[in-house]
Amino acid sequence: MRQGIFAEKRKFERLSMAAPVTLKHVSDDGKEQLAEGITSDVSYGGAFVKDLACRSLKLNDSLRVSLTVPRDSARDFPFSRFSGKAKVVRVSEDGVALEFGEQMLRLFVAN
Repeated sequence: MRQGIFAEKRKFERLSMAAPVTLKHVSDDGKEQLAEGITSDVSYGGAFVKDLACRSLKLNDSLRVSLTVPRDSARDFPFSRFSGKAKVVRVSEDGVALEFGEQMLRLFVAN
């Protein structure tokens, strides 16, 4: 691949933001696991979560996500909270990339 020819695949612009996130995962054996982490970036359609307490997440795992945007980042980001279903779309040593589901609740910041 030649340098300089890279196509961005993301649908939504990402904003670098450290926000606390809680993930609820139900494993194949029915056990519920809660994990907490910090986002490194967030968009309307997903987030990258690092510093996870739970390292057992796998590609395509379904999760319940609760993410609160810090007050000092709210002016740069149109939402104050995300809550709903997400899917793990990438796993790396640094963390996991999440794709938010269509039914994700996005609460707007009130001015």
